[in-house]
Amino acid sequence: MHVTEDSSSTDLESTAEVITIEAPEMLLLDNPSDFQFHAAYLAYSEAWTNNAEPRVRHKLNELLQALHTENNFPEFYQAISHYRTPAEPPSHTRFKAKKKRAWRRSEAKKSRLSRHKQ
Repeated sequence: MHVTEDSSSTDLESTAEVITIEAPEMLLLDNPSDFQFHAAYLAYSEAWTNNAEPRVRHKLNELLQALHTENNFPEFYQAISHYRTPAEPPSHTRFKAKKKRAWRRSEAKKSRLSRHKQ
């Protein structure tokens, strides 16, 4: 099998545009003294860590910069909701309660057994 170098392959390489997106950096615009902005920044940082795609991270940076300049919180939360993972509803743990008398009996039995094991 003989492989020849074709000039058309180099033409394709030169005409094809290779789009590379640089890895964006997380913005450090947090202001803990401003509660609303701090809460928005926490939502931004959560979305940032959950999305590794550079295009999504660029969009998150744009949203935070727009919020920093315009202070339009409802618009920010609406736009960032697409990139956030839904929060799990809090689960209520149930425990089985014993009556006082039954608990005392079981504790006495445990202590008797532990004394005789030694």
